[in-house]
Amino acid sequence: MVCLTGDVHQRSYKGTDTPFSSYTEVALAAKYCEIAGKYGVKVTLFFTGKACQEEPDTVKILSGLPHCEIGGHTYAAFRDPLSRIFKKIYGTPWGTTAHQLRDIQRTIAGIQQVTGQTIQTWRNHSYIRTAETDHLLESCGIHVVSDEVSDLKISAEWLRPAYRSVPMNVLPDHEHILHGKYQHGKTKPDRLTQRVTIREWADRVKTRIRSICEQGGTATVLAHPMCMEVADGMAVLEELCQDIQQYGTVWVSEVP
Repeated sequence: MVCLTGDVHQRSYKGTDTPFSSYTEVALAAKYCEIAGKYGVKVTLFFTGKACQEEPDTVKILSGLPHCEIGGHTYAAFRDPLSRIFKKIYGTPWGTTAHQLRDIQRTIAGIQQVTGQTIQTWRNHSYIRTAETDHLLESCGIHVVSDEVSDLKISAEWLRPAYRSVPMNVLPDHEHILHGKYQHGKTKPDRLTQRVTIREWADRVKTRIRSICEQGGTATVLAHPMCMEVADGMAVLEELCQDIQQYGTVWVSEVP
């Protein structure tokens, strides 16, 4: 089985890919879902709470699609002033346990207000976590977390009796693809080490998916709507959806 996932940030996020697209991440999430839907591919999209606040109408439509699952991705991807201050003081934008708990609760409430759904899946922005993260997420009703990158694991693992981790066991896109400002002539050469073209990434992803599925596991792919758009207008995403439909797809909440 294959689990296709993506992260969606707010209009005001202003990430490294933002200058290379005239569309918001929420708008691109709609295009992403349209492509996946053509091939019957399920997707799990992790939204920041602020993305739901800034573009509620589109998020509500996406949450109602039969092949789209909505998860949480922090409230503002640490773009709030307090997170910046905590990063300097504590070395992590999560800061105090109380601040992390409020952020999780605020994200869950924000998504529920817009979609009418109580989410059960979560991915921390930039995979940032603390020793308290799993306990706090579970206490807020989250049952599945997906923020570990590991090519050694082929499926989910139970961390607590009712709480499990779904690792991203396929090469993630944003930090490995040559795109946007991460291209020759646009940044320092050392920042491009280990990066590959979108074509090479797609080939590696397909090979890895095949290997995991042949072993009876679940291949979990991270392909951001914004990254896929900036890299090649989502052409490879469509090709990937065509390829993975043969294995069957599941949401993060369904990974066994």
